[in-house]
Amino acid sequence: MRLIIEARLVDGDTVEEGDRVLAVVERPDRSLAELGLTLAEGRSLLAKVQIELISKQVKQWLSGQTHCQSCGAALRHKDSRSTVLRTVYGKVTVKSPRLWSCACQGTAQTPQRVVHPLSKALPRRVTLELEYLQAKWAAHLPYRLATAMLKEVLPLDRGISSSGIRDRILDIGKQLDADFEGEIVQPPQSVADEQVRESSHVAAVSVDSAWLRNCDSGRDPGRHVNIVAGRATFTDGPPKLYAYVHREVTSAAARLDQFLGRNGVRSDERVTVISDDAGEFAKTVEGSQLARGRILDWFHIAMKFQAAQRSVFGSKMIDSMERESVETEITHAKWLVWHGKGSKALKRIKALDSRLLAREGYEFKTLWWNLNTVSSYLRNNARTLVNYSARHRKGLPISSSIAESAVNQVVSYRMAKKRQMRWTDEGAHCMAQVRVAVLNGEFSARRISALKIVASGYGKRIGPVSAGGRRPTARMDRATMP
Repeated sequence: MRLIIEARLVDGDTVEEGDRVLAVVERPDRSLAELGLTLAEGRSLLAKVQIELISKQVKQWLSGQTHCQSCGAALRHKDSRSTVLRTVYGKVTVKSPRLWSCACQGTAQTPQRVVHPLSKALPRRVTLELEYLQAKWAAHLPYRLATAMLKEVLPLDRGISSSGIRDRILDIGKQLDADFEGEIVQPPQSVADEQVRESSHVAAVSVDSAWLRNCDSGRDPGRHVNIVAGRATFTDGPPKLYAYVHREVTSAAARLDQFLGRNGVRSDERVTVISDDAGEFAKTVEGSQLARGRILDWFHIAMKFQAAQRSVFGSKMIDSMERESVETEITHAKWLVWHGKGSKALKRIKALDSRLLAREGYEFKTLWWNLNTVSSYLRNNARTLVNYSARHRKGLPISSSIAESAVNQVVSYRMAKKRQMRWTDEGAHCMAQVRVAVLNGEFSARRISALKIVASGYGKRIGPVSAGGRRPTARMDRATMP
């Protein structure tokens, strides 16, 4: 059994003479031992079809570029060179002629110049689909694994490399960041307080942060990269993520407003942000025009009280008869905070601490440390304590667990928070932008094309990056893998 696959070009009503045989597949007669095409045969066939199609397309397009667009005169041929185009189905080498410009286009200073039509039409020499696949899979897998996976299923061979994919992430990440910064230039309009209402579209917004190992030798080698990740849940749609490196944005509050505004929050609406007691989150909410206020995460409060209760059980200075009463006092203080009575809970903890201070050596025990930790935590975050029981009964969120999962999705699953990968601020920031776009379902080849148009409109020079090589004029930021 023999299957012959031929290529036939049809231009309008004209059929090109002489079909070209692309592949011949042979199989044993009356046997299912080798069923269908193998992976190697499929890759080879796709590569040959791509070469045939692109060669015919380029040849047909160049036939319309041999005459002057102004006067119609034929352009003189100078020479021909080879141009390599990188596509999803491998590299394709085509002939690219160079022509002398028409006499009607010359001036006294420059009577003639060389015209390179194909280089002008294809300045990047890489298809959008290949850029899209490289960036998408690099957002899910380490660079080397993404490169190996694409080479396994597509006829790319030496057409891509891990360094090229890393540069692709940097390139597209910068374009995404420039797009966000362009929206930040137009902040939401300020509205009087009496006209502000709670957003009915956004159910909850929660923000958290994570730390990554730093590999930037130009700065403090012991410093870590602080990456912020957040998630917004909506009443009528799937949740959305956003992330950034704290040092790479000019204003964290503006970044939050841009994220909320892009997802339908109007200037006369406000949302509530749930986070822990990190200082940068407080500054972000205070500077935001679309955030109504910040709520302290209940999970962190409960963990502080749980640590204090466990230290009661292990304390040798408290006998078994008194241990139950001390645990009850801590539990009552916890439920006072749950019902929005933080000041009363703080007084109760202080009274318990004063009672235990009469014991010798109490200030050196773990119980003393944990009780003081709880009281300091409540005192420093008194403005962000709310009636958690009332919010829980209304079905409103009280925990930043949605932000914890956002950190896991954006950071842990790809950027290896618990492994030995190291990042620069710029590299981690670009990776976060691409990964968030992929996870939000907002990443496609069409989006990449739109980003390039916007970047050229802003006048930003984002140098072309080859699919298989490095950009020679830009410093590369790499994530080193073990």
